[in-house]
Amino acid sequence: MQRTTIIAIIAVLLLVVGTGVFFDPRVLLLLLVFPVAYFFIERRKPVADAVKMYASVDEVTQAYGEPDDVVVLDASKANELSSLVLFYRQHDKAVVAGYEMKLSDIVSVAPKNMATPYVVDEYAVILTTTDTQRPTIRLRVGYDAGLAEEIAQQIYCAITDR
Repeated sequence: MQRTTIIAIIAVLLLVVGTGVFFDPRVLLLLLVFPVAYFFIERRKPVADAVKMYASVDEVTQAYGEPDDVVVLDASKANELSSLVLFYRQHDKAVVAGYEMKLSDIVSVAPKNMATPYVVDEYAVILTTTDTQRPTIRLRVGYDAGLAEEIAQQIYCAITDR
């Protein structure tokens, strides 16, 4: 809770106890209803830690400068942010396909064959994170298993080389 909220609660309790109306059932009911209402109102407020997304590489470099390491997911789209993973170790940030996240939130990296009986075997690199909004991130890398393993190794090296 915030400091002002705690001070307000203490002031109300001192007023209730000081005036002697503490034993009135209506006051007791209000003392029970206000904390519950406060809890539900605070829970409905929007989360301040919304996922930050960038539209271009220029926006990211303007915010954080030149990246410490870059991993290209698709060589034909190397200029687009959607096919890049940018690492900023000093800021503990990673921009993964345009989405900003903490570098320390990434737990593991693994290549995976995403084939189904109806689709040709497309490969992806799976990032497992501690972030509750995005616990797993799938980065599609194409149809080459070797490339998927190489990209996973590059990301792993960039994460562990902090």
